[in-house]
Amino acid sequence: MAPACCQKVLSVLRKHVLKLKAFDVFLQGTYLLILFLETNAYLLLRRDARAGYHSTLTLDYVRMGTAGVEFLVGPLVAWWGRGIRNRALSGWLGLTAAAGLLVLAFPYAETNPVSMGLCRQEQEVNFTGDKYLAARTTFLIITIILCGLTKLSIWTHGLTYLDDHHPAHGPEFYGGLITSRITLGLDGDGILEKASQSEDWWQNQLILTMVTLFVCFIFSLFPTRMASKEMDVIENSNVDTGLFPTLRRLLTNKVLILQTIALSFWSTAVLVFAKYEIPYVQGRYNVEATRGSDVRSTGDPINIFRTGLLVMFIMIVKINGTNRLEALNTKSAAALAVKASVFVTLFLTLITFTSCDTGTIKGLQTGYYEQPSCSAACGCTSERYGFHPVCMLETRETYFSPCHAGCNRMGDLNGISMFYDCGCGAGAQNAVRGSCMLENCLAKYATFQIQFVLMLAVAGAGFIMQGMVILRSVRPADKVTAMGVSMSVVSLLAFVLGHFVYMTVSKMTCVYVSNGECLLHSTSIWFLSAISAGLAVLSGAGSYIVSKLRTDTDDNEICEL
Repeated sequence: MAPACCQKVLSVLRKHVLKLKAFDVFLQGTYLLILFLETNAYLLLRRDARAGYHSTLTLDYVRMGTAGVEFLVGPLVAWWGRGIRNRALSGWLGLTAAAGLLVLAFPYAETNPVSMGLCRQEQEVNFTGDKYLAARTTFLIITIILCGLTKLSIWTHGLTYLDDHHPAHGPEFYGGLITSRITLGLDGDGILEKASQSEDWWQNQLILTMVTLFVCFIFSLFPTRMASKEMDVIENSNVDTGLFPTLRRLLTNKVLILQTIALSFWSTAVLVFAKYEIPYVQGRYNVEATRGSDVRSTGDPINIFRTGLLVMFIMIVKINGTNRLEALNTKSAAALAVKASVFVTLFLTLITFTSCDTGTIKGLQTGYYEQPSCSAACGCTSERYGFHPVCMLETRETYFSPCHAGCNRMGDLNGISMFYDCGCGAGAQNAVRGSCMLENCLAKYATFQIQFVLMLAVAGAGFIMQGMVILRSVRPADKVTAMGVSMSVVSLLAFVLGHFVYMTVSKMTCVYVSNGECLLHSTSIWFLSAISAGLAVLSGAGSYIVSKLRTDTDDNEICEL
């Protein structure tokens, strides 16, 4: 009786609730959820790095290693779950949630939240060891790897599930995921960092993993196949869908391979560069871009602009994803991708040439930084709080942080952070938060923010167009595996090789390193945006060639719906 009752309830849910629109909404929310869970795991790794247990470079190695795993198993993961896409996605979500929950079994030995360091204050930090360190680190890395594979499943299984059932709305489905990726997905650090450093670090981890378990259950309830004429065509195809025949067709598909390489350049130019946004603005404008609790700080505008971008981009997708893009095919999508690359190249070029006179920071020599001798006895652990410039009111000299200026007390003056008894000062020995050249750089920094936000918005449209080329350039029966192959190549070229190039440039332009983490870059970090502009040009060139090629498939009339 019970199983029959459950089947009846499930039938009613599938008929009235578990429809394609609900799948789309759940998929977008799930993608954002996995992005946050992955970000939280990285922040917990960074917490141990700031405590001195391992180098912050570990995070870069884990990021590149995860991308390497995606490259190795991406096509197999996609092909294996092609016939049970909702359940394959549900399975990866369940594995990720289980690994995330196991992290909670290994709590931190002691709590040491990041606070603004003053002279001698930071000497109170004393870690005695953490017996759970190895186990916790292991499960955090496993969680990150599984998050990567789950994101791959979302794109290969979730997106194609939607596109196969309703291909006319493919750009809208793709746009929903990209919206999450380039807006709130890039702000995860700022949203979760404070909690990850506190004694209640487990709360976010528990909430994120439990919600992941919930959506794992939800996706398992959706039918493997909904009523759809497009699905009838796919299932009645006589194409050999075995792994090796499928890979052979895909690897000889010139449009797919060339567009995948173009997408790799695009992902590097936009997503990898975006990871260096904070170091970039700190090096070029000497502003504190991570915190916004002070009148003279500049952290809040970034989040405000990002929120505006989210709303704007959703409206663009909703408006353009209905009528005008219904007839989108390989050639038209590639042509639109070329136009997007022109604008992104323009914005990245403007970013490269947008600079200001940052003045000098006390202790900064040509190519390297050394803490001033006047604060040598303060015991500053700069890697914990990072770049936090202050300006001595008497001498008009900028110091890296209150601790490096030898400041002993902090106060508030009408919303402005003031520092007193600064050993490196003269006269009254008072300092104010922010660089002495802050007024000179604020306008240029605001210009950068506008350019960066517009670049992300146009780049999002470019991602949609390039993604649709990949989906429309293959036989419908090969679509799932094609996404897996494409994403695996992008992981290798963008998030392994590309990330390594940007990491190398970051190291070469770094002037202050502590525990493997670069705390301050020179103004020559503009090389990053220049490289991104060049990669955007290469991506556009690839899309242009694709727009002139004939789709290498026998099912053009289906692929170009």
